[in-house]
Amino acid sequence: MAEQLLSAPGRPSALALRRLLCALTATLVGLTQGFGLNLVSANLAAIQGSLGATAAEASWLSTAYFASALSSSLLLVKFRLHFGLQWFASLGLLFFLAVASLHLLADDLVSAVAARAALGLAAAPLSTLAVLYMIEAFPPRLAPVGLLLGFATLQLGAPLSRVVSTDLLEVGQWHGLFLLDVALALMSLAAIHGVRLAPAPTRPAFSRGDLVAFPLYAGGLALLSVALSQGRLRWWTDTPWLGVCLAAALGCIGLYALVELHRRAPMIDLRWLAQPYMLRFIAAVLLFRVVLSEQTVGVVGLMTVLGQSNEQMRLLFALASLALLAGFVLAIALAARGASPWLAPLAMALAMLAAWADADATALSRPEQFLATQALLALALGVFFSASCLLGFGPVVQDGSRNLVSFIAAFSAAQYLGSLLGSAWIATFVAERQSWHYAALAQHLSLADPQVATRIGQLARSVAPVVGDPAARGLQGAALLAQQVTREAFVLAYDDLFRAIALLAAALLPWLGWLGWRGWRRERAGRAAAPVTPAAPPSPPTLQDSP
Repeated sequence: MAEQLLSAPGRPSALALRRLLCALTATLVGLTQGFGLNLVSANLAAIQGSLGATAAEASWLSTAYFASALSSSLLLVKFRLHFGLQWFASLGLLFFLAVASLHLLADDLVSAVAARAALGLAAAPLSTLAVLYMIEAFPPRLAPVGLLLGFATLQLGAPLSRVVSTDLLEVGQWHGLFLLDVALALMSLAAIHGVRLAPAPTRPAFSRGDLVAFPLYAGGLALLSVALSQGRLRWWTDTPWLGVCLAAALGCIGLYALVELHRRAPMIDLRWLAQPYMLRFIAAVLLFRVVLSEQTVGVVGLMTVLGQSNEQMRLLFALASLALLAGFVLAIALAARGASPWLAPLAMALAMLAAWADADATALSRPEQFLATQALLALALGVFFSASCLLGFGPVVQDGSRNLVSFIAAFSAAQYLGSLLGSAWIATFVAERQSWHYAALAQHLSLADPQVATRIGQLARSVAPVVGDPAARGLQGAALLAQQVTREAFVLAYDDLFRAIALLAAALLPWLGWLGWRGWRRERAGRAAAPVTPAAPPSPPTLQDSP
């Protein structure tokens, strides 16, 4: 009965039902992809205990995912164009389900890292499917709205993963996180077979030269992600193999560029990407991702130092999820009024205000003090992501989608690399500033100072019920004072970080404002030069045009 209803596109009720089911399928698939990425990165401290690994060893779980995900978008977009949507959807979800199930069997670090690397490749089709289903949930004239909301479903996994992960860890520790992945993957697989996408034309997308070019491309990006994600933990100047990874990454990327520039049908059109417009676009995405790392790395890091876990941050990230959706809705409303060029400056201004307000944190700060600022930052993420989609995909679609593969590869790489760069810079900045503040605070601590001696005595008496020896109590009191100084040094370091992010956003704001003004003038000039007779609007993204 349901199939007969869905197969009757001429009936308004059937069409409305199909669009609703497409929207629900897009949301389900988008959350499946988002949780697969973020559940592990949001719970590394808990996972390392389950795997018996150190913090540095557990970080390879995130590194493996990013190393494979960076290049998989390009490969899988070409696979979709070559073999068609239905093969792409079915095989992609089956692969994701198989890899997510493998996590349930992983009981040691090596097998877990291998499973995460495979999941980075398997999750790429889900991003595309979420966007395609959401586009089909809207009429053709509202396809850009579907495009933005499809990307919104992909972004929701980051804040929501911290809301649901506590309960999942209680269910099954490390494996409990992936019970949700497997369940969502099964539901997504059933959904895409129950609600099929409209078929899209295929075209040859692979050539023999890809066998040489793609390994260089994938290898270079993987080595770069390893260096960026591990450098902040093992320290940049103390680990020689990090330099080897960077040198090898540059060599692979250089050889890839040399090969691509001499091919008739390259995987990525590097000459097109070297245009000033695309270079500005990629730079803006990279830098804004660095600014937005204040939420995913900065505030979370500060709360962790202050002893707050995901349990205490549930309300914070639930509110951030709602604000993220509000950002996409706000961007759609502003774009409908012709304000698309001003979305990026608006997002940067919101991020600047949020970061500057967070710079007054103290050791007594708790997640409740960050509700407003982090909601503002999530709102900025939604607005900026919408701006990057509208300003990036628009020219690509209007150009006949000839450079669609090149744009998607550049856009996804900029998103991932921006996140890695932001995490690496924040961790490095905080470590250096914490050392400086600790030295500055410690130089004023002397046992000859009556206030210091009194404080050590107070801390020593606090452990008197469990430490009977007076000398041991004195040593314990001194150790507790050192811990408090370390905590204060970290808080001051994070305050410096938030100020630095606010200053970076303030420095980028005039540049984005200038670009927005130029875009607004071009749109205004285009409307003024338009013929008096109504012209057909530009074609919105279609299934074969979208990512």
